[in-house]
Amino acid sequence: MTVFKNQLHRYQYWQGQMLRSADFQAQTADTAQHRWWHNRALHNAYGVYQGLTASPVVSAGGEFTRISIAAGVGYDCFGRELIVDSPQTIALPVNVPTAEGTMVLLIRYETGADCPSQVIDEICWTTAGSQTSGTVSFVWLPLARVHLRAGVPLAQIDYDGKGGRKLSPKFVAPGARPIARPAIASGATLPAATAWEAWNIEVLKQIPGAVGSVLQPQVVGVQVEIDTSAAGFTRTPCYFAWLAGPLFNASSGQLLPDMFSSLTDESPTGFTFRMWFPPPPIVLEIEEAPNPAAAAAFAGFQIIRNADDFYPFARRQKLYVQWLACQMPVTVPYVPLRLRILNESLVPLVLRKTLVQEVTVSNITK
Repeated sequence: MTVFKNQLHRYQYWQGQMLRSADFQAQTADTAQHRWWHNRALHNAYGVYQGLTASPVVSAGGEFTRISIAAGVGYDCFGRELIVDSPQTIALPVNVPTAEGTMVLLIRYETGADCPSQVIDEICWTTAGSQTSGTVSFVWLPLARVHLRAGVPLAQIDYDGKGGRKLSPKFVAPGARPIARPAIASGATLPAATAWEAWNIEVLKQIPGAVGSVLQPQVVGVQVEIDTSAAGFTRTPCYFAWLAGPLFNASSGQLLPDMFSSLTDESPTGFTFRMWFPPPPIVLEIEEAPNPAAAAAFAGFQIIRNADDFYPFARRQKLYVQWLACQMPVTVPYVPLRLRILNESLVPLVLRKTLVQEVTVSNITK
């Protein structure tokens, strides 16, 4: 059976048209439908976004009689906003199980038929007394009857079958996970004007005529500090950098072997790009004469092996460093379904959440 979705409307008015309250309400409802479709399609927003924490209300005699729900915002499986703008006190369910069982408090979307009288009286002079509880309602259901369309669970009460009840300490309300996209930035140093400097490391060297060795700096390559503070990263991103520009000069026969580049000192505001110069190869004396063709192929080539030769070569070749950085969003800790809803029978219902999103607009508003 093919299910056809109701078309969303776009309202247009003409000059001098007499508008009624129904016209404004229809336009507002259509805008809300677009927003709900967006929440479902792109954000998959289901659960508690902020607030809506449940806490027990104990009477003077120490008896657990009510549940207090803090103000907050949530989303149901249809993408509709569950807004509670003031704290609410919910009475405990009347029809409680006689044996051991669990009752679940759910919040669901529900719009009022009309504005409250106090809001109409104070339409131009709103006070704190006219604040409503939002577009929601609260309902108690047995755990076996809870499903995804019923609403968002906020609390669970465990009954021991002997008249005792308590707020379940293991219950975790499902949380809406906002989609945070990675922050990506790229840049490059100035060609022929990159601030190269020598890369020194401390090595042990033997002093002639002395006993022992000392640490002395030795140049092993070149490096340049890259400033990425303009990207505005809040954490150290993943950096990727490489040397750009021609590495061979045909007129001078100079060749730069860019095979040993690395990054170090990464931070949210920058990093250091380093390039190591390999030492000269060790020439072994062999009886067999070298290949004349291979020797002729490498004749006249000058390999850049030190910083003194690199600086004029980098300016002449206009070498520079290109970089790319990506800051991934913070990973939200995973909460297993059994801890979020505490009922194995609800797992297949939650897994069928994608099927719920295929309902028609008429079913959403009802």
